[in-house]
Amino acid sequence: MRTKKPEEQEVGFQITPIVDIVALLIMFFMCTASRVKPEGQIGVALAGGVGQGQMFAMEVYLGIQPDGSVTFNEARIGTPMDDKLQSLRDRLQAIVRRYNDKLPVYITPASNVMHQRVIDVLDACAASGVKNLSFSEVAS
Repeated sequence: MRTKKPEEQEVGFQITPIVDIVALLIMFFMCTASRVKPEGQIGVALAGGVGQGQMFAMEVYLGIQPDGSVTFNEARIGTPMDDKLQSLRDRLQAIVRRYNDKLPVYITPASNVMHQRVIDVLDACAASGVKNLSFSEVAS
């Protein structure tokens, strides 16, 4: 029995499957890539200094201790377990009503304080309407 030789075909580079695979990969990565979500916007202006000619009779220093306690001008106002810091919010709201939102408030965290505690204090300042907020030197 005689077998036929297959006709010799010209072997070439097939571009169509490669284009299909690349298109599928691009669509896959576009669909699975998550959008960058910015952190929650805190409605305070950070690192804002007092302009020339503006003097305030009072400045507020909020200290954050390594154990999580919060001080208001060196007087203890927040315990480590109080994450809402309601007494700090009340005191800051009273100051904002009295001096407007231009009164400078400085946050002085300890060098080894948890970042979540700094965010708690920032949230309390934002909820109280503090606008002139900045970070001071790290307390020792």
